[in-house]
Parts: sequence; C-alpha cells; structure tokens
Amino acid sequence: MATFLDIGLAQHFSVIFPVLLVFVLVFALLEKSKLLGANKGLHSLIAVCIAIMMLFVPGLTMVINVMAPWFVMIFLLIIFFLLLLMTLGTKWEKVVEVASKWDTIHWFLLVISLVIFIGALATVYGKSLLPYSEVPGQTTNASVDTTTDTGDFNQNVGRVIFHPKTIGLVFVLMVGSLAIRLLAGADK
Repeated sequence: MATFLDIGLAQHFSVIFPVLLVFVLVFALLEKSKLLGANKGLHSLIAVCIAIMMLFVPGLTMVINVMAPWFVMIFLLIIFFLLLLMTLGTKWEKVVEVASKWDTIHWFLLVISLVIFIGALATVYGKSLLPYSEVPGQTTNASVDTTTDTGDFNQNVGRVIFHPKTIGLVFVLMVGSLAIRLLAGADK
C-alpha cells in the first residue's frame, strides 16, 4: 500500500544531495577565502568540477550520506539549545559574544565532528580494512576473551574501545590532561 510517508523513491536521488553539499561547501569556502580572487564564475566552475569528481569515488558519497544525518541532528540540537537560552532570558548579544570566542564549545563541536567523520569512514570502509586471519576469535585464555580480531568490524571496534588497555590509556590521558590544566592554571 502506498502512503505519502513512503520515501522509497527518494533512494534513487540519494546521489544528488552529496553533490549539492560538496558544491555549496566548496563554493562558500572559495567565496569566503577569496583564494582565487573575487570571480564568482570561476568559483562556481571549480565547485562544480570538484562536486562532479566526487561522484567518481562512490565511497565518498557513502561517507557523506552517513555523516549528513548526524550533522543535521547536531545542528537541530544547537538550534534548540539556543532557543532554550533565549527562552530563559539570555540576550542574543551575549550568545554571539560567547560563540565568537574559540573556546570549549568550539573544541567540543570539533571533536564531535571528528568522531562522526571517523565513524562514517569506519562504517563505509571498515569491512574492507579488516585483517585477514585464518582463525578469527582464537584466544589463549579460555576464561577471558580479549582478542579484537573477530572477523566482524562492529565487534572489532567495540572490543578495541572497551579493551582494558584502551580504557586504561584513556584514564591515564584524562588524569594527565587534568593535571596539566590544574598546574598551568595555578599561576593565574
């Protein structure tokens, strides 16, 4: 039964969104940076060429299709957070002042963007990067399974992230960064 919520036909047009996104981003970057002068025709020609060349790498189109919903969700969360701040009485000038400084918020968004990018790369290219082993999941200690080579990419990622050595390294790095921050801020 066909309904207006059926978006199966949109699947055939999924290649258009990444092309438009790449075109808009490259054109905006060239316009903002004035890298090649102020010629909008040249900027649009270069942006179209890069967007069309992106079609020759199908994995790149898939990476953009995986990343896009996450960035839309982050954008909506930011909009809702700004609406919440405005509802609670924060002045727009104060929001602009805080957002214009390169501070913790920007670093947080940069790290989240990198995690999304790495996750999208892992989703698209992960299975082709798996090591080829003859006996996947072979362990030496029957009571504790700490191998990270299972043959399934998602299981490998989960086992690497939650491996005791990885968690220990993250803990040591967090303690070290906190110590550096406290020691560097002691003079102020």
